Amino acid sequence: MSVAKVRILGAESTGKTTLARDLAARYHTAWVPEFGRAYTEAGKGGFSEGLWVSEEFSIIANAQNRMEDEAEKKPAVMKAGFLVCDTDALATAVWHERYMGFWSREVAKLAEGRTYALTLLSSMDVPFVQDGFRDGERLRRWMTARFEEVLESRNLPFHWIEGNQAERLEQASKLVEVHILGRAR
Repeated sequence: MSVAKVRILGAESTGKTTLARDLAARYHTAWVPEFGRAYTEAGKGGFSEGLWVSEEFSIIANAQNRMEDEAEKKPAVMKAGFLVCDTDALATAVWHERYMGFWSREVAKLAEGRTYALTLLSSMDVPFVQDGFRDGERLRRWMTARFEEVLESRNLPFHWIEGNQAERLEQASKLVEVHILGRAR
C-alpha cells in the first residue's frame, strides 16, 4: 500500500535533513534519510571528482527507493498518513550529472513511476556549513538551479522553502496541512 510522500530536494547544506527531521517529528511520522550521504561516508571519505563511477549512482537510487518503500509500511507513517523523504532517486540523477558530467537516463529511470504528494525545494538562503563531506559552497547555485530546471522540465510542481529553521518548518507544515492532510490553514 502506498502512502503520501513529501520529498525535500535541494543543494547540499540547504537544510533538507533538518527540515525532514523537524517535519517528521511535528507530525509523528517517519522520515527517510539520504542514502547517498551514508554511502559516501561509509566508502568514499567525501564527495569529490574522480571518486565515483556511474554505476554507483544506480546503487544509491535503488537503495533510496527501497528505503522509501520499507518506510511506507511503518505504523507511524500509516497513522500520520504520510512519509517525509530527505531526497529521492531523481536527485541522485542530478548528483550523477554533477559528478560524472552527463545526465544518466538509467539513474533517472529509477525515479520514474515514483510519486510524491508534495515536493519542497530548499532555498540556499542559509549559511553553508562544511562538515568534511560536502562538495563545497561553489556549486550550490548551480545545483539549486538544476533541481528547479529538472522539476519544471518534468512538470512536477514544487514549493520553495526558505528562511530560518522555524520559518521553513512553518512553511512546510502549512503545505502538508493543505496538500496532504486536506486541511485549510
